[in-house]
Amino acid sequence: MKKIVIVGSGGFAKEVAFLIDDINKTRMEWEILGYIDEEIGESNGKYKVFNNDDWLESTDTEIYVVFGLGDPVLVKKLVLRFMNNKNLKYPTLIHPNVVGDWERIKTGKGNIICAGNIFTTDISMGSFNIFNLDCTIGHDVIIGNYNIINPSVNISGGANLANEILLGTGSQILQYKIISDKIILGAGAVVTKDLTESGIYVGSPAKKIR
Repeated sequence: MKKIVIVGSGGFAKEVAFLIDDINKTRMEWEILGYIDEEIGESNGKYKVFNNDDWLESTDTEIYVVFGLGDPVLVKKLVLRFMNNKNLKYPTLIHPNVVGDWERIKTGKGNIICAGNIFTTDISMGSFNIFNLDCTIGHDVIIGNYNIINPSVNISGGANLANEILLGTGSQILQYKIISDKIILGAGAVVTKDLTESGIYVGSPAKKIR
């Protein structure tokens, strides 16, 4: 059993714990120590806050770490903070019912892929991306690092997502469209052309509001 902690202790952190528990039902792999946050001992659902960021940054024990946070900027900030501790490992967690052509999908480290996702073929993703429930990712999609894909997002074939992007629930990316760094896409928005400037986009078709 490998020891694992979840950075954050909010609602999504609780869902990540649920994901790990589901993986353990298929194969006993992980021992969840708890959450990493400031209020040590505080519970959220089944697990408690095990320790804080300072402890994780300096621990001399080998620990596996995942991020239960929905803010791509914060995830990147914490990853960079913890990277100097070589005792920390960053697994990619994939729910057992996720469908994918895994021989033709490249994944980095620290990705979280929740239940109900479908990945087709010839997909490449970087590290520390979160795919929430029931998303579809088409052929030849390229995804960078530190991206948050919320539930029921559809990413069509050939789309290219850069880094630190947040895709709102139910948003749609049409085929071969490019989304540049640090873009927030509102819930239900539809990307019909390349988005090349950082900012917030909403609507169908998606338009920048600020």
